[in-house]
Amino acid sequence: MIYNDLRKMVFELQKNGDTFKLGVLRYFISQVQNKEIELREQQKELTDEDVFRVIKKQIKNRKETLELYKKGGRNDLVEKDEKELAIYEEFAKLFPFELESPGNFPNRNPAK
Repeated sequence: MIYNDLRKMVFELQKNGDTFKLGVLRYFISQVQNKEIELREQQKELTDEDVFRVIKKQIKNRKETLELYKKGGRNDLVEKDEKELAIYEEFAKLFPFELESPGNFPNRNPAK
């Protein structure tokens, strides 16, 4: 599972001293853990698709806040969110799913 690889990356980032990326990854892991708890209540297992949905949500949120910050002239926050967005997009590349296609996951039949 790709999620396990991301969790292992925490130690790597700690060794490298990349505190910004580490903070983004830790926040992301906490969001995935929340999703895992939600699924556990439904008696379902966490899958790579679920983790990817969390990434997509984080990317969408960053893009929306970037737009608001730009409109509000908050260049200090724009820079921070752009960095976070780049990190989330980097994580998304680890998955065999496409960011731009909503709901298109491999081995799924599209609704007809």
